[in-house]
Amino acid sequence: MTDRSAFDTNVITMTRFVMEEGRRAKGTGEFTQLLNSLCTAIKAISTAVRKA
Repeated sequence: MTDRSAFDTNVITMTRFVMEEGRRAKGTGEFTQLLNSLCTAIKAISTAVRKA
């Protein structure tokens, strides 16, 4: 059996995923910028909710 309590060290962040996929698709970067802005807003909201 495997130890399920161990952390998976092979993870990818949302930001890294969006950047890599944007490069791979050879897009203009507008959608990537939108997704990164959305991620930043979500993180800010999450922080504010945790403090409340």
